[in-house]
Amino acid sequence: MKNTFVAGIHAVGKSYLCGRAAVSGWVHSSASALIKQQLGGANWTGAKLVDDPDRNQKALIDAVKRINAEGQRLLLDGHFVLRNARDEFVFLDSGVFADLNLEAVILIEAPASVIAERLESRDGVARDTADIGKFLGAEREQAEKVCAALNLKLAVLHLPTDAEFGLALGSR
Repeated sequence: MKNTFVAGIHAVGKSYLCGRAAVSGWVHSSASALIKQQLGGANWTGAKLVDDPDRNQKALIDAVKRINAEGQRLLLDGHFVLRNARDEFVFLDSGVFADLNLEAVILIEAPASVIAERLESRDGVARDTADIGKFLGAEREQAEKVCAALNLKLAVLHLPTDAEFGLALGSR
């Protein structure tokens, strides 16, 4: 039973697209929701800064294994790069993704200006577009590195429509 990982930075549209996709036989969840469920609560700030990235990834792996053991496949949305409590990039190791039982990765991207507007309206967090651009670059770089290391298919979609996202899901 293999899972598909839908990656991208905060406010790029991962959960929105996954929630609208009609994928029979799959369960959709965000990595953050599974981590919260496994740990009994969140350990990050409203600005999505993570206190203990390693603990979170172990909880995520345990949750994914539990769901797969129940006979369900996951359409899992999350990140290759997080920000720690000091607002620094944390590049998640390929070992984390190896343990998520993945068959493919879809990376969602959008213009930095669109993401800045979404973050402001959704979370009340103001980020400048240059910072968002660096985050987008880091996410793509780590996605490519992890997928190459694990021999995973990587599809990169830029501001995709529901139909484009559905096609990418169907091609895995």
